[in-house]
Amino acid sequence: MLGVSTDTHYVHLAWRRQHPELRELPYPMLADIKRELASALGIVHKEEDVPLRTTFIVDAEGSTPFVGVSDLSAGRRSTRCSRVLDALKSCPLCPCEWRKASPRSREPAPQRSGWRAIRTASSG
Repeated sequence: MLGVSTDTHYVHLAWRRQHPELRELPYPMLADIKRELASALGIVHKEEDVPLRTTFIVDAEGSTPFVGVSDLSAGRRSTRCSRVLDALKSCPLCPCEWRKASPRSREPAPQRSGWRAIRTASSG
């Protein structure tokens, strides 16, 4: 898992120091200060010229079974990303509001491994 934003590594360090939930992140935060990655991924807002809040889930073979893009005014929830990852690993078809431990869950598919999530964030 990678966290990417157009903020500098100094800003990332300040986030980690000021927000207890970010202090022990188990993944690196990358600084895309030139917006090269955001531009290559096509997630830069046309009028505002800043990246949209986006989550990409990429499997071990390099295919992208999930992309979630939010407008500048909408935030994201880490639980949504976790739910999607769980579903991709265990269900061939996931119903609405499915949760890994839900009694409504369908019979799990064979486990798939090697999933990675790449989260990008705008500067605010």
